[in-house]
Amino acid sequence: MSQYNLIIIGGGPAGMATAYSASQSGLNKILLIERLPKLGGILNQCIHEGFGLHYFKKELTGTEYSAKYSALLEGTSIEILTSSFVTGISDNNNVTYINSNGISTVSGRKIVLATGCRERTREMLTIPGTRPSGIYTAGLSQEMINIYGQLPGKRVVIVGSGDIGLIMARRLTLEGSAVIFLLEVRPTLAGLIRNKIQCLDDFNIPLLCNHELLEVYGKNRVSGIRYRDNTSHQEHYIDCDTLLFSVGLIPENDLLKATPSSICNGIRLIGNAEYVHGLVDEATKEAEKLGKEIAKELIL
Repeated sequence: MSQYNLIIIGGGPAGMATAYSASQSGLNKILLIERLPKLGGILNQCIHEGFGLHYFKKELTGTEYSAKYSALLEGTSIEILTSSFVTGISDNNNVTYINSNGISTVSGRKIVLATGCRERTREMLTIPGTRPSGIYTAGLSQEMINIYGQLPGKRVVIVGSGDIGLIMARRLTLEGSAVIFLLEVRPTLAGLIRNKIQCLDDFNIPLLCNHELLEVYGKNRVSGIRYRDNTSHQEHYIDCDTLLFSVGLIPENDLLKATPSSICNGIRLIGNAEYVHGLVDEATKEAEKLGKEIAKELIL
C-alpha cells in the first residue's frame, strides 16, 4: 500500500490550494484525488467573470481562475489522480478509491476533505406535484449548457434567487430560452445585487419576491406550475417546460458519515466542504493557510 504524508480528496480550488501550499512549505509525498477528468471543480463550468479579483488582482472567468491555479501545480512533486472516485476512509487513515485501473487503497498521515458543496434539490423542499422530466438544479443546467452544449428547455421558471440562478437566467436568455421569471419565497434577493442588475435587470427578467412554488404539473415533461403571491395570497398558474432550482448550497462531506468516529477528528475540512464561501478567492486563501499548517505539523 502506498503511503503519503498528505492525501487531499477533491481537486477544486480549495484542494489545489491546500496541496500547492503544503508543497511550497516543504512537504513531500502529497496525493491529490479528483473524481472529474481535470482539476478545477465547479470552476470549469463557470464561463462568466467575477473570480480572482482578491487573489490574482484581476477579474477572471471561473475557467481562467482554474487554469491559472492548476498551472501552479505543474513542476511540483504533488501526485495527481483524476477520474478517481473515493469510496471510503477507514482505520489507519486508509483511503479507498476507484478508477479505470480498478480499486486501490492508499494511506496518509493527514487527510483533507476538499469535496466542495452540492445544491439543494426539489426533494429537499418537499414540493408537491408530479415527477416529470424538465426539472434541474441551476448548477446542473449550467453544466449542460457550458460543458455539453445542451439546452435544458425553452420556457423556464427559476425557483430561488441564488447567484447561480441569476447567472443562469442570463445564460439561458442568451442561448434563446425564454426565462419567464424567478420565484423567491423570501422578501428580498438571495444573491448579489450586482448579479441581479447584470443578469435580470439588463435582460428585463422579472424577480417575484414573496412568491412561493406550490405544485408542479406535467406527465412526461413539465407543463406548468402553480404558485402563490404570499403578500396578496392569490394563486396563479403558468405554462412552462422547464423548472430550475437555485435554493442554496450545502457542504458535500458525506464521506465523514461512513468514516469511523475514531479517525473523523483527524480529518480536516476546507473550502465549501467546511462551509459555503461567497468567493473562491476566500476559499483559496484559507486552503493555503491550512496547507502551511499541515506542512509545519508533519515536518517538525
